[in-house]
Amino acid sequence: MKKISIVTMVGAILLSGCGADNQSSSPANTYEAASGLNATPPATSTLNTRLSETSDQKIAIYGVRDKIQKDIFSSLDVEVNGEMKTFNWSNVANPSFYPQISVVDLDADGEDEIIIILTKGTGTGVHDSEVHVLQSDFTEILVSDPRKFVLSHIKVDLKTHKEIRQYTVSVDGQEHSFEFSESDSNDWFKQPMVQNILRFEIQDNQLIAELPIQISTSHYLGDAIVRYAFVNGKWEPSKIEMAKGYSS
Repeated sequence: MKKISIVTMVGAILLSGCGADNQSSSPANTYEAASGLNATPPATSTLNTRLSETSDQKIAIYGVRDKIQKDIFSSLDVEVNGEMKTFNWSNVANPSFYPQISVVDLDADGEDEIIIILTKGTGTGVHDSEVHVLQSDFTEILVSDPRKFVLSHIKVDLKTHKEIRQYTVSVDGQEHSFEFSESDSNDWFKQPMVQNILRFEIQDNQLIAELPIQISTSHYLGDAIVRYAFVNGKWEPSKIEMAKGYSS
């Protein structure tokens, strides 16, 4: 019997997903940038494309597709009640992954925040996303990376016996067991990874991050679910739980 103690490693942040009372749609219209706001697009970019808007059309996101890297919108304009600001954000040009907008009162202060979830890259076993929280005057509220929080709260132990791999995931005192046959994969990772996929979403007016725990190219130990709280002027990971079974 061989026993290996493994702690999840963290690399580049990866995700997606969102739902709220005022959700975005993803039209594909173009417009000439407003006077004084990117009125002359740079030579490496095309005209702005409307990517998403809320159902009441008060908030919209426009993207500038880079001529060199055509599968990416290299900057985004956010429009709120007729006012517009350009952000140095990026999003893939695949319409299936256009930005998602939610308008909810995240911190229960009586004022709605604008939550924008972007997809910076996606592919087989990979999803690179990020989230931005704005006030109506375009002030951005920082959102902390959840990976270090997951690293400090999850431990993964592996026991191998003959052709069986037994994993135990410990999350804040709770243990979850998983068993695989050695023949299930020919590329088992030496250490579980959480850097390949990260998804953000809004549930019941809460900001949530989901990080699948990956042990091979196609095998997972469920999702680490991180709930955020508003602490000292920014959004910080607050609670973590485990959801068995990887959700794509």
